[in-house]
Amino acid sequence: MGTKKASLLLGISRQRLLVLLAQGRVKGAKKNGRVWEIPVSSSGMPVITPARRGPKGIWHKQETSVPQMIHVNQHNIKGNIGKPPEELEPVVSLKHGKRNDYGYELYISGPCYIVYQPYKPAPCGAHLWINTHYPVQFLDTQFNLNPATARQPSKQLYI
Repeated sequence: MGTKKASLLLGISRQRLLVLLAQGRVKGAKKNGRVWEIPVSSSGMPVITPARRGPKGIWHKQETSVPQMIHVNQHNIKGNIGKPPEELEPVVSLKHGKRNDYGYELYISGPCYIVYQPYKPAPCGAHLWINTHYPVQFLDTQFNLNPATARQPSKQLYI
């Protein structure tokens, strides 16, 4: 598999995966011209050897069975009214296990489904959310009003 698919499976950015490849930490990976060929283990995931020092890696070790929950926080949307751009709070929340990431724009790389449970809300209090078993990647965690200068990695994702 290529770097794009491997990075989405591992839940890390493509740039971080390229650093791991350059360090020789992706087991069995080979460079064929300008393209990396990354093998997968029996679990369907690339294998990354941990470093000897530093913090523990945050990449996924196996495909997840619990869906990730994407929630739009209406309290932050209402709270952002009238604020200048540099003070806007992120409104999109990605919840997976104990981890909770925030941003403004995200990409879901596969099927997802919308859940509405008015009588049984989620632990965060949400009545409506999106669940997916597929990798989710934040495209922008910094709000920017000028689209010409905003980071636009989404161009790489729609190929």
